[in-house]
Amino acid sequence: MARRLTDPETGALSPAIGDLHAVGGMGHGTIPQRRLIPLLARLKWTLWKRSFRKNIGKLIGTIFGALYGIGGLVMLAVLLGGAALLLDGAGPDAFGLLMRGLGALLVLGWLVIPLFAFGIDDTLDPRRFATLPRSARELQTGLFAAAAISLPSLFTLLALVIASVCEVLWLLTAAPSGMATVIAAAVLMLPANLLGLALCLLLPRAILAHGATRQSSRRGRELGGVLSLVVMLGAIYGFSLAMQGIEDLDAAMVLGYLRTAVGVLAWTPLGAAFAAPIDIAEGHVLVGLARLVITLAAIALVWLWWRRSVRLALRSALIGDATSGNAKVTALVPRFAPQNALGAAMGRSLRYWRRDARYLASLGVMPVMLLFFTAMGVLSPSQAPMAVGGVVFISGLSSIALSNEIGFDGPAGWVNLTAGIRARDSLLGRVAALAVFTVPFAMLCAIVVPLLVGMGDLIPLVMLGSLGAMMGAWGVSCLVAVTLAYPAAEPGTNPMKDRSSSSANAWIASFAAMFGVWVPQLLAIGLAVWGLIVGSALIQLIAGLVSVVCGALAFWLCLQGAARILDRRYADLFQKVRAFV
Repeated sequence: MARRLTDPETGALSPAIGDLHAVGGMGHGTIPQRRLIPLLARLKWTLWKRSFRKNIGKLIGTIFGALYGIGGLVMLAVLLGGAALLLDGAGPDAFGLLMRGLGALLVLGWLVIPLFAFGIDDTLDPRRFATLPRSARELQTGLFAAAAISLPSLFTLLALVIASVCEVLWLLTAAPSGMATVIAAAVLMLPANLLGLALCLLLPRAILAHGATRQSSRRGRELGGVLSLVVMLGAIYGFSLAMQGIEDLDAAMVLGYLRTAVGVLAWTPLGAAFAAPIDIAEGHVLVGLARLVITLAAIALVWLWWRRSVRLALRSALIGDATSGNAKVTALVPRFAPQNALGAAMGRSLRYWRRDARYLASLGVMPVMLLFFTAMGVLSPSQAPMAVGGVVFISGLSSIALSNEIGFDGPAGWVNLTAGIRARDSLLGRVAALAVFTVPFAMLCAIVVPLLVGMGDLIPLVMLGSLGAMMGAWGVSCLVAVTLAYPAAEPGTNPMKDRSSSSANAWIASFAAMFGVWVPQLLAIGLAVWGLIVGSALIQLIAGLVSVVCGALAFWLCLQGAARILDRRYADLFQKVRAFV
């Protein structure tokens, strides 16, 4: 506890931590529970302030986040205020639809966004309090109060204040029912909004606490992070596709779908709290009371689940995560690989690609992006060439995952350094491991996607172009990996919470690899465009062959140069990446 929650500069305990030791130390039981709540809130505030020391990036990010938050509040006030003050027949209906929909999106955002990014930090991880003689029941209220100390919590509270003011205006000017229901809705509005805020704070805390228990394995958390990334990208691409096709839809039909979706969400814990006052104001008293019951039941269940997770987290912090000893042992060198140093490097990398979330995220993004390009080509025939070109594009980008291979090794790189393995074998083994996953997938997509969009005659060009782009990308990535290595996040890190990209080397390496992929393919791209314009299958075939030859030549040249650099500078590179960020 003391070691983890100390001042990063002086190493001294914060005043709040000292008080916590007093609360949980020899005087256990003499300090009332009501003192523990402000102590935990003070601890969260102290640690949050100190996290900005010598962290200019976080300070700048927080300032920009606050500016975006203020802009969002202004937009919310204009949107809800305009809907509340409409005097025609659409006014009441528009405001009710907005309040129910935005309320459900607010709770959903608090549930989902912290899992994808950094909206909710885990500063007060329950496991850090395991050495204090305090139960989960005693800690829970204080942890809940501490969860409210954050910028997202502040902006959520301000948003609810704006929504409440606009709701009062709506009740006074455009409420569709009688005075009695209007008064009842006004009285119920504040408690309902506070219940919605409580649910917003509870959901992420309960999920994060569950992730800290032994029941949530490290493997499960890693796969959950990768799945979160894939789902988020899928949602973004799906929204983009919907926006592209929305102009072809009937406005009345879209509004009908929207009403149906909001109506369903209002009967779930996501939207029940914010829909209840609107229902009562519209004269549906029993419906509003039923939704309040749903909200209270959801809060109670999440509270009990959180308490159970905190209790298990406290226990797991003390007894550890011992393994059963039944782990399956497999040969380091796969049977299909050469039984030498090259095969050993390939086998080690294959294990990384199967088990490490940092690598799995790269593989998971590839099919999502390809599905997006394919859907564009299927839904809009004019976008078919983009779908076919997307196969080559994604094949090349998928191979730049090797651009920080040395950094991903981290402190484990000393094994390669001291074993005396040749740099060429080490790099080639890493490339071979990636090729096992990406080449079959790329070749399959090069056949399936052109057939789906009605351009089957381009299959040879797409297959050869994808293979050439991948080979060139392997070589460029190897060269970037040994010249611009940077520290990476440790294994098991959620891909959405990886802070390694904050360094200048990371940005330079990413851009160098991304643009360097296409330099060897410029001649082939020019020939392919020429062949497509004139409709010559022979020129297209020549373009594909040129792509393969240029890619193979770029791979061989870059691999030779990267191997020489790595043999000469491996010790220096290890010093740069030996500590995880």
